[in-house]
Amino acid sequence: MNTILIPLDYASGTQNALRYVSAAHQNLSFIRLILLKSTYTSVFQPIISTAEYLCLDGDTLEAGRKESVEYLDKVTKELANSVLKEVTIDHAISELPLARALVQLIRQESPDLLILGNSQESKEGYINDNLIELVTISKIPVLVVPSNATYRKIRKVLLPMDFEELNRLEAFRHPLFSTYKDELILHVFSIKKQQRDLMEDRNKLSVLLPDLNFSVDYTDNDDILDGILEFAEKKDVDLIVSLPGKYNFFKKITHRSITHAIAHNSNRPVLILKQT
Repeated sequence: MNTILIPLDYASGTQNALRYVSAAHQNLSFIRLILLKSTYTSVFQPIISTAEYLCLDGDTLEAGRKESVEYLDKVTKELANSVLKEVTIDHAISELPLARALVQLIRQESPDLLILGNSQESKEGYINDNLIELVTISKIPVLVVPSNATYRKIRKVLLPMDFEELNRLEAFRHPLFSTYKDELILHVFSIKKQQRDLMEDRNKLSVLLPDLNFSVDYTDNDDILDGILEFAEKKDVDLIVSLPGKYNFFKKITHRSITHAIAHNSNRPVLILKQT
């Protein structure tokens, strides 16, 4: 893996994402980090507690841009002076709204991984409040790092999936896993209750995942999402992985939203893979 992209705001989730990637550097072995800061501010901002809007003048907008640039420089220097001395740190400043800036930068720079910080606190920051949109529009894998998560070397991975969609395992061939494959323990977790032939599932997975140590797991919990998170807690997994497409576990297992699923996972990073 060569390049990681992290968009910045001032929220605690983003700050923890920066700490996470700093701690992860020795194991992830990336060589370039791109920090993205959008200076976009709508010309019209709502006045608190009213239905009216306040038009921001040019000086106010310019002050906001200057503050964003200074913050980006500060973060860049802190990372460069820490454990990331051997990593090239580039920063990108865009006047586009963050979602559009993100799409543009991914197209131009082709990073391998997008990292987003997440907090359970409401109104915690732009990235937190727009997390689902940013995850959805990204064309590259997204690692969502909760504000309570601390980096641990990835050894135990939980992969919820529908065994009727085994072809989607192709997305699992991400460079992140090749780094750890000799030590990795993969818990392949069926999002359906145990109504299948375990041996048949294991045989299929042995062909698709020949180099990985895996187990096939199920839950008896009627609420599959709760069953997955309970299993993650019981096995003390280091990472939860979501396969791409309509069968990713956030969308498949419950009528509740992806927001609900991420919000209920406060301690473990979630890697959302994309179709290759």
